Amino acid sequence: MKAKKSFCCMLGILATGMAVMCCVGCQTYGEAGALGAALGAGTGAIIGHQSGHAGEGALIGAALGGLTGLIAHDIKAHKERDATGTATEYEYQPSQGEMLTLENAQALPSTVRRGNMVEASIQYALLGTGGGTRVTESRSLRRGNEVIAEVSSKTFTRDDGTWVSTQQFKIPQNIDPGTYTVVQVVQTAQSRISGSSQFRVE
Repeated sequence: MKAKKSFCCMLGILATGMAVMCCVGCQTYGEAGALGAALGAGTGAIIGHQSGHAGEGALIGAALGGLTGLIAHDIKAHKERDATGTATEYEYQPSQGEMLTLENAQALPSTVRRGNMVEASIQYALLGTGGGTRVTESRSLRRGNEVIAEVSSKTFTRDDGTWVSTQQFKIPQNIDPGTYTVVQVVQTAQSRISGSSQFRVE
């Protein structure tokens, strides 16, 4: 009898594990949102489909303080200026070493309804990388001084030039109306910059 119970228990655990694996592989935003709600807030995990291609798939930001259903698109980035144009703009000399400079940060639209998307973008100049360096881009959502969600944190290899990095995220239905701030941080092993942008949820 004990052996039979143990066998049944093992089957139950295996079935549960397979179900969780299937859910993690979900690719649609609706399925990803349902998974986030089922896991609940405060897990500190980023879960979702990772395709390996910019602009594809979705991830769920780690929600804090009871906030659930925060869904963010993958980060998209492009060069606004090449290395030569950026160096000319800043009168940069190689002897200066690494230079990381914030040019602009914004969150659009300035007013948004719950369930709609906000686009957070940051533009920065990077020089003196020696052909490329590891850059970590992080975004968090705050209300006042309180961090209510970690939208994303990802590391890329960036070479010299002026970069524009953009990420869209969906405002959860259970968020309170009011003014919020998106804090965007870019850092290398040697440098760190950040930009803050506000928007209002109606």
